[in-house]
Amino acid sequence: MRVDHPFRAAFDLLVHKAPIEGQLVVTRRCNLSCGYCSEYDDHSQEVPYDLLRTRIDALHRLRAANIALLGGEPLLHSRIEDIVAHAASHAQVSMTTNGFLLDRGKIERLGDAGLANLQLSIDAIRPDPERRLQKTLRSLEPKLERLAAHARFDVHVTTVLCQENVNEFEDLLRALARFPFRISLNIQHDENGRVAIQGSEFERAWLRHFDEGRPFSFIEQDYGRRLLSGERPSWTCGAGGRFLYVDEEGMVELCSAQRGRVGKHVSEYTEADLEAHRRERKGCEAGCAILCVYRDSVIDDDPRTLARAFIRGMRNGVFKWGTQGGAAADTAATAKARRHLPLVAAPSRTGTH
Repeated sequence: MRVDHPFRAAFDLLVHKAPIEGQLVVTRRCNLSCGYCSEYDDHSQEVPYDLLRTRIDALHRLRAANIALLGGEPLLHSRIEDIVAHAASHAQVSMTTNGFLLDRGKIERLGDAGLANLQLSIDAIRPDPERRLQKTLRSLEPKLERLAAHARFDVHVTTVLCQENVNEFEDLLRALARFPFRISLNIQHDENGRVAIQGSEFERAWLRHFDEGRPFSFIEQDYGRRLLSGERPSWTCGAGGRFLYVDEEGMVELCSAQRGRVGKHVSEYTEADLEAHRRERKGCEAGCAILCVYRDSVIDDDPRTLARAFIRGMRNGVFKWGTQGGAAADTAATAKARRHLPLVAAPSRTGTH
């Protein structure tokens, strides 16, 4: 994970209590229709660039450390490089994509625009028969190769742990180990954001990821394990303060699963609004599996857990400071991994549907 301007970000987060992340929807339209996802459609128009500039300016005014560009599929936006460039003028910029639209030219242009981190979603080695899981390694392997060779931003792979992939999860981890990317593991949730799976097989997969994989973050390790074991830990959500979700209409929401509870346009949002929501219990924390919100809330809710996770992340090489690094810098590690790990042409079919 690349961290641009770490000292400025630390000052804003600790002194101004600024948002860690402002998620910004640039289009609801997506080129896929994954069965577990409720954050897309197949017909919406992209949000006009001038409106997005205004919303980005508002996030800059609020000192958001990172602006995360979301969809739908953000690469469908006709001016995505301009959006990245404007956001990068006063913040770190990340993007979540399914990766299908990435080619070398797009990778180069995103790097030129100032993208810091790209999160690429892969949920399985191959599609399941019902095609609930469409972001697969079989389809996206050439994109990963291209990113490893050419990306000047940092890249990590994210996987949603669910019923359809739990039995082949270890195969997926082994296959992804060929690439120089860290992995974030999300937990399937329902339309309200609450955990939708639990049981010993999910807990084992979760622990295997943190014990033997290349985790993107250690902050959620114990929390996720407890969710999957059936516990409902108590915590205070910082959404609306440390975490902002700005929908396609420009409205601030608590998160993608809890809409209509803030009722204020981001252009009218103030530091007083941030403070009012930062330590306010939301009532939906029990069983919440929106892990990006949980991670951003820990800075106020459980700083000791944050400190321990930060130290562990430093020891494990999670962070890359400043503007150096990115996936292309790790191509030697990729080549070394390929010499020692099997290809994915014939993975185990245990547990596939």
